[in-house]
Amino acid sequence: MQQVTNIKELEHAINTNGEMIVTKNSKNNMILLSFEEYKKKLWNDNEIDEKLLKAEKQIDEGKTVKATEVFKELEEKYEF
Repeated sequence: MQQVTNIKELEHAINTNGEMIVTKNSKNNMILLSFEEYKKKLWNDNEIDEKLLKAEKQIDEGKTVKATEVFKELEEKYEF
């Protein structure tokens, strides 16, 4: 575990590791991220949101397949 005592050390630690978990009373209290790591996380979260919206739209439009059909296709394809 690395202990920092000032902002420069903190900045260096985050830039080196990409993220840092801050603890208080031996409990995880917060996570600090570099700006680059934050942008990656934000982009991933937006990508997931877009995929969920697309899936919800497909459900609303009735573009679904029954699970039994999906499993049958998988069984035939992978012979299990």
